[in-house]
Amino acid sequence: MELIPPRYGTVAPLPPYRAVLAVDMEKFSATSSLNQQTIGNLIPHVLELALNRSGLSHVWEERRFPRHGGDGYVFGTDPEHLPFLISPFLENLQQVLQEVQPDLAVRDRALRMRLRVSIDVGPLPDHGDGNPMNAMGEAMISTHRLLDSEPVREELRRTDADTTLVAVIVSRRVYEDVVLGGFTPVKAPRWQPVQANVADKGFQAEGYLFVPTPSRAREAEVAQAEPGQEVEASAPVNGAPGVGETHIGYSVNTNHGQVVQAETLNGGAVFGGGASHGG
Repeated sequence: MELIPPRYGTVAPLPPYRAVLAVDMEKFSATSSLNQQTIGNLIPHVLELALNRSGLSHVWEERRFPRHGGDGYVFGTDPEHLPFLISPFLENLQQVLQEVQPDLAVRDRALRMRLRVSIDVGPLPDHGDGNPMNAMGEAMISTHRLLDSEPVREELRRTDADTTLVAVIVSRRVYEDVVLGGFTPVKAPRWQPVQANVADKGFQAEGYLFVPTPSRAREAEVAQAEPGQEVEASAPVNGAPGVGETHIGYSVNTNHGQVVQAETLNGGAVFGGGASHGG
């Protein structure tokens, strides 16, 4: 297929808007090669099961430009599904990971499947299966940069490895349209605004963190993860509710009208580089 680049200064049609969801396993590279194969095979099954439980089996069956990186997975879908990708999908993903953990422990006591999740939305080319131009755009790049950013990595480091199995970061656009727009039961107080930085990629953007099952890491675990840093174990995690206050909700909203922005946020994003990422 011959690709003809557009001439500079010419008008071009805007690609369709696509929601993008990406996941990546914590400490994947620290596991054995055999365990990496197990996790690599398990990740898409975990996503599919959580989507099915959320009434989103069609999202998995009709997913756009899916990519499996071994330690992670990314796919696109129609933006109307964004509220449901936040709730109930994220809570169901936490539950599914809890259910597979005993089988992982039988294989290796130290093996835990904890996932970082990022969600963004924007115009992305979508020409059909196999087209090399599919998903080339800022929304795909920023989804991976959010996934690799320090705040969401830090969130897993500072939470209990046996309790908190999912940490989520969404873009400012997703937060404004879906959360502030009132389309999800996971309200604004459950989200923590952060500056999502990936220093070696020159990326900095506003992001919003959410943890379906909050917890506090044991002091020894945090000290091991962050040598030389003192940690106050009694400090709250992001002002989130305690472990006993897990929020479970499911909301169906068929209003597809325009979302009115309810809050003005300051900040900007600088994008660059490719969309590759590591565990």
